[in-house]
Amino acid sequence: MKRPLIWIDLENSPHVPFFVPMILDLERNGCEVILTARDFAQTRELVERAGLNARIIGEEWGNSTPIKVAGLLLRSLRLTWMMRGRKISLAVGHGSRGLLLAARMLRIPVLTLYDYEGASVRLFNRLSNFVMTPEAIPFSTLEKLGLSRNKHLTYPGLKEDVYAIDFKPDDSILHELNLDPTRIIITIRPPSRTAHYRSEESFRLYDGIMKLIGDRDDIQIVLLPRSQNVGQAYRLALPKNVIIPSSAVNGLNLLYHSDLVISGGGTMNRESAALGIPTVTIFKGPMGAVDQWLIDSGKMIAIGNAGEIVPLLRKRGNIEMTNSSAAKKVLVDIILRLSHPTNP
Repeated sequence: MKRPLIWIDLENSPHVPFFVPMILDLERNGCEVILTARDFAQTRELVERAGLNARIIGEEWGNSTPIKVAGLLLRSLRLTWMMRGRKISLAVGHGSRGLLLAARMLRIPVLTLYDYEGASVRLFNRLSNFVMTPEAIPFSTLEKLGLSRNKHLTYPGLKEDVYAIDFKPDDSILHELNLDPTRIIITIRPPSRTAHYRSEESFRLYDGIMKLIGDRDDIQIVLLPRSQNVGQAYRLALPKNVIIPSSAVNGLNLLYHSDLVISGGGTMNRESAALGIPTVTIFKGPMGAVDQWLIDSGKMIAIGNAGEIVPLLRKRGNIEMTNSSAAKKVLVDIILRLSHPTNP
């Protein structure tokens, strides 16, 4: 029997650590995996760091809606041309619009994963053959966004559990970034300027926090801009206690060695929460069900003004990671089932 061919698209930085453990399991189970990636944020660097053989198609398009749409359509056409004639059993993406459109043009079955229902997900719900989300997102919410029950699949926990379960910390990040473990280490990721759900309130909160903790001698701030160009702009006027990594770093290792993590939403907050690190969200867009679940369970803190972080500015104690392998197992099993030749 011919091995199933699975196409996975790495459209954004978080997709690299998320898919790597699953790629290994899929290959161990007899599948052939073909990878594409987009040169967006730090995706290319992370692909190279992970030693993945991924074809880079497409780049960053900024926050102009017409340019973003044109870039998406061009990338979809390039992906369609690249994948023509291949007998692909299943296309898998985590919110990859380029993969979705290309796979539909080629009549390849598509499994779309996403974990934030506040993004523009109606296209995925309508065009994907299957949609898989964390159990924390109620189906009633997704149904209002156009998802039919016969397409819907779920997995337990967080997508970040897939790779956090195998994480082994070491102190190399301290030397790499010249961090002083006797000082309070705070990792910060600003809000996104390009996301359609961006909020000016998030930026005001971020600015307030930077004014509050900038130049404090007892604090080191590791700032992780969302793109290299933005990082270059930040370097022009930064407090002396801010470090911006010059290249992609081991994100989990950095978070593990942080005393506090502050982010404008997204994967980094959930990674930090998965590791048990004190985590603050300054995201002020529509709150997703997964983030609300983390807040309700005490794994993440939502603040309304910069002053609320003051009690959190301290060295943290020891943490105990209690991640489960259930999410990865469910995800891999579903992909294997959907990609089997007898399951169209």
